[in-house]
Amino acid sequence: MEDIKNILGELRGLDIESMQLAQEELDRKMKPQGSLGVLEKIVVKMAGIYGYPIKQVDKKCHIVASADNGVLEEGISSCPVEYTRIVSEAMLNKIACIGLFSKRLGVEFNLVDIGIKEPIPRDYPNLYNKNIKKGTNNFYKEPAMSREECLKAIQVGMDMIKEKSQGVTVFSNGEMGIANTTTSSAILYSFTRGNIDEIVGRGGGLSDSGLIKKKRVIKESCERYNTFEMEPVDILAHVGGLDIACMVGMYLGAVKYRKLMLVDGFISAVALLTAYKIEPKVKDFILLTHMSEEPGMKVVLNELGEKAFLNMEMRLGEGTGAVLTYPMIDCALDMINGMKTPSEVYDLFK
Repeated sequence: MEDIKNILGELRGLDIESMQLAQEELDRKMKPQGSLGVLEKIVVKMAGIYGYPIKQVDKKCHIVASADNGVLEEGISSCPVEYTRIVSEAMLNKIACIGLFSKRLGVEFNLVDIGIKEPIPRDYPNLYNKNIKKGTNNFYKEPAMSREECLKAIQVGMDMIKEKSQGVTVFSNGEMGIANTTTSSAILYSFTRGNIDEIVGRGGGLSDSGLIKKKRVIKESCERYNTFEMEPVDILAHVGGLDIACMVGMYLGAVKYRKLMLVDGFISAVALLTAYKIEPKVKDFILLTHMSEEPGMKVVLNELGEKAFLNMEMRLGEGTGAVLTYPMIDCALDMINGMKTPSEVYDLFK
């Protein structure tokens, strides 16, 4: 992992003094201490990232990484390959769910073609053509990509955060790629060698026979390559996807450029776990927002020692759970910046 460590350079963790100041200010407010729960944890973390006092969020940015996965050939998805391109373009036209949510919430939306098999035929100002490979190889037959291709995808993710970091306060990410619950499950299985039934779910809606095949493809591939003994980048290259690699880069970029990154559900969280295995400081710069219905989400959270604070029985991906957190962040900052202390309230109204 020295190649990535060299790119990251020296990284600073959270500003502990600012976090203490934020906590002291929260404890002074006219409320029982700790009574606003997660909202208080959010502002304390943000103080650690941005310093104290904490300013309002000026600009919010959501980035979706889109790519195709060759393992689709094994019949482990209920959707056809062209769905990746079609849904990606629907997002850009704000008629897919994440496009609608981003528009409603005033969040800048961008999509990165990091590995779609068929190019998006129209131009969009918020489409970034960074295609490294026209879909990965079928990892059941050969490694999904080379280590070099994987590192390029990670670099694209980091560069996206660098490019957008001027003016953007908080980021969120998501993904689009048919068969990427298979790639993410294979990565998670490689890291944990846990119970395959607790890791692999139905994704977009597999039948019982499709689910059995999906588990077999993952298990046999990981055992054949012995991904259990590999470094994170090599696991990604063997059984992962370009979309996940790009998101890994976004998480690493969040640390490097000191930005809060909101994490969506299962696939986003597997990318986070991968980034964390590369650089543990990543965990200080994220908020795990949404509890995916995919069974492997519990395994990821256990590995990270974290909790997701939203649970809306969602499993769409795209970052739909993450963007719903932006209003909560606004409210958390209003709370610490606008609430009065008991003595101030008494002075106003006695």
